[in-house]
Amino acid sequence: MKVSDFSGLWRCVYWFPSNRFVGEEPSEYQMESHQDGDTLVMESVPNEEGSYMLVRLKLDGEIATGNWHETTSPTGEFKGATYSGAGQLTIDPKTHYMEGKWAGAGYDHKLKKMRIYSGNWEISPVRES
Repeated sequence: MKVSDFSGLWRCVYWFPSNRFVGEEPSEYQMESHQDGDTLVMESVPNEEGSYMLVRLKLDGEIATGNWHETTSPTGEFKGATYSGAGQLTIDPKTHYMEGKWAGAGYDHKLKKMRIYSGNWEISPVRES
């Protein structure tokens, strides 16, 4: 089976539970992808905040499964904390738009212990105008 070309520039957005209000907040990265067969590696483009994200996905038909690693902004709310986890997304075969869920460990400040968080995740190609 031929694997589609997923190389190029992507927009990666995930939602996480807010520490400031009831609900979720988005975190967004511009990602540069590199593909080797059915393995896709996405690395964030340097940004003003100094945060960084790396995503590794195994492409299997209309499913992408893999892991992610993030280092938050050293000057932001999470003070350069490093997080990691896993995720799975469905892939639209025509547009390559991916949507799914992520899961990862984080510190619960109310409970004063680590717990597993999860949320929605979208990855979409950046179309050149």
